[in-house]
Amino acid sequence: MNSTHIIGTLPDHGGPVRISPTDVRSRKNRCPRHWATKARPATPRPYRSAAPSRTLTTWASGPLHDVLDLVEFSGLSVEDALTKWRSAPGRPFHPALGRWTEHAVHGYLSACATIPTPPGVPSGEPPAPVSRLWARQRGPSKPGDPQVYEEMVTDRRYAGQGVRELRIVRTGSVHDRPRDEAEIAVAAGVLAGGSPVLSSRWSKSPFRLGAYEPARLVRLVEIGCVDASHRVLFEGTPDEAYALYDSAVEARIAEVITDGSYRPGQDCGRCPTVAECPAVPSRPGLLGISGSELPRRSWSMTTGRAHRSCPARAHMADLFLPRENSSEDTAATVRGRAVHAWIESRHRRVPPQACTPDDTPGRPDAWQYEGLAVSGFEARLGLQMIGDHSLVCPLRGPSDDIEVHPEQPVVVYDPDADVVVIAKTDLLYRSADRWTVRETKTARTAGEADPLERHPQLALAVLLARAQVLPGAGRFRVELERLTASGSVMSELDVTAADVATRAQRVLETYVAPWHTDTRYPTRAGEACADCPFTRWCPDAVERTGA
Repeated sequence: MNSTHIIGTLPDHGGPVRISPTDVRSRKNRCPRHWATKARPATPRPYRSAAPSRTLTTWASGPLHDVLDLVEFSGLSVEDALTKWRSAPGRPFHPALGRWTEHAVHGYLSACATIPTPPGVPSGEPPAPVSRLWARQRGPSKPGDPQVYEEMVTDRRYAGQGVRELRIVRTGSVHDRPRDEAEIAVAAGVLAGGSPVLSSRWSKSPFRLGAYEPARLVRLVEIGCVDASHRVLFEGTPDEAYALYDSAVEARIAEVITDGSYRPGQDCGRCPTVAECPAVPSRPGLLGISGSELPRRSWSMTTGRAHRSCPARAHMADLFLPRENSSEDTAATVRGRAVHAWIESRHRRVPPQACTPDDTPGRPDAWQYEGLAVSGFEARLGLQMIGDHSLVCPLRGPSDDIEVHPEQPVVVYDPDADVVVIAKTDLLYRSADRWTVRETKTARTAGEADPLERHPQLALAVLLARAQVLPGAGRFRVELERLTASGSVMSELDVTAADVATRAQRVLETYVAPWHTDTRYPTRAGEACADCPFTRWCPDAVERTGA
């Protein structure tokens, strides 16, 4: 299975080892090889032609920084800067990104206006914007080591009156989640000991640095653009900044830059070497499509469903624009997620244990799990579904001959489509010598539609099994478990049957082909707006009451 570690060594191509604060952020299921390679800019990357000029901008924060640069370094007003940015030649952007950028610029500047003046700085004389990046070189880690280690910061930089300040931009709110301590330590360390970068930030050689100007105070501030929020992450002297580098932080940095093992997952979608990765199988023709002028992308069933509902929605999700989750979180949706989360937690027990009817998360009238709270009818239905699952739990066999992998990531590359497919099965398990993928769905009724049509992730599972990117050497099956108000309903698909394979390919192509050729992501206003979390940014969104 390609989710496990595959050990690899990191080749020495010369050049520096270079990290930024976000590189040391703790990430679940990160691929160590991806991040260690990213930290080595001299590592050769496979040649890929540039994206066509008609390809839409895919970095949501890029336009925000472009506009802020016009305000801070060209002296333009906010409105003039937005106008100049909108009319500038270059890569086009989606209308939703234009609306978000305008909101984000105003949010950033409003938040900055509320940041207290640093200690010792006269009122009305705040630190001035700095155009050059800051970096510091820590030198060899041991005598005789020729490696140069560099740490750099980007985001928005300010200096003056003996103060250095970095403002980290967050598209959402600063209250969404806390910042990683290692991330804060690296940023503060660069503020304390960094110098201006005179060479390109993409240089494959060690940075050329300007003169070091010591600061008496360094400050790290986080800005939430969606709600104009701010939070001071660190404020202190350079010595206090260096003190943040405790043994845990140094260990995290060492892990990031030295671990050469592979762990396929979400990182594969943006990895330039995925086509050559020994941990990612290559299956030409898996998706049944070929050729594209667009750069390599990743695709998941979530992407396919979103694009089918509304292409613009899929694009806004890829941009990671702020979401209004309440629009997606109906009572039934929350109940379904809570049931899935509880069943997954039971399947993660070691050693494996079968689920039992009395193993439930709470009282019938109200219960919660992992922050998902349900009450009333949905709470009672959820507990019934959990109890019904115990009757068909796949772990009911002998526990000494069962292998269980809940929420199993599966990654495969289709070179014909130039697409990285990232899938996640609800449960991958082995009983005796047979492997099975089981997808569990919750709904009040089972419905009469073809399971492959109603649950297209089954079609993907069939094709992955037939492509032999799942374990099993031919002895493999795909199951559908439907938990309904009237009980559990089990279905099984024969992945070796030609008619099943044909239907699965046809279903999958309806989700992949339109997305694969789309370069503009038009809106599909109407019913799709009812549960869309991005209507705030979409210029064509229909009011929810009228959807």
